[in-house]
Amino acid sequence: MKKLSLAVILFCISFAGYSQKGNNQIGVGADIGIPLDDFATLANVGFGPYLKGFYGVGKAGQLTFTTSYSIFKIKEEWQEAATVDKLNLRIIPFLLGYRQNLKGIYLEPQAGYSIFSAKATVGSVSATNSDGAFTWAFGMGATVKNGFDFGVRYISASKDGSSNAWVGINIGYNFSFKK
Repeated sequence: MKKLSLAVILFCISFAGYSQKGNNQIGVGADIGIPLDDFATLANVGFGPYLKGFYGVGKAGQLTFTTSYSIFKIKEEWQEAATVDKLNLRIIPFLLGYRQNLKGIYLEPQAGYSIFSAKATVGSVSATNSDGAFTWAFGMGATVKNGFDFGVRYISASKDGSSNAWVGINIGYNFSFKK
């Protein structure tokens, strides 16, 4: 948590101190997560909202901060093996990135930290367990002049030699602010 706090503080300081003119925005939207590899054997398609901040650096670049709240339902056979009625995995990433805008399309590498929280329910009793992992992503997409944003990104979270990966598909709207 200390590393995450330090990263957020450094991002805010650089965010406030950068003097070039650019396009500042706030984006909101929805993500659909399609699990890959081993994660696909464990979980079904996930979904959830996202929030993104953009800080313009020059005419075509933006520093970004992205967070979301995605819920992946664990597959029935794993729920039966765990002898629970319901089992979900919730992922909350905190990703810093850089978006390069190229005439309507964009490329965006990101890195940060994600909190993974599993919630199991048996009858009316539920329990949760949380852990975190280094997370990186690479996305691309298109923006429309009126603010709509359509994108796809590969996301991977790694800890102790194991990883979970998924493809995120998002649709959102970016609100622009003039400097």
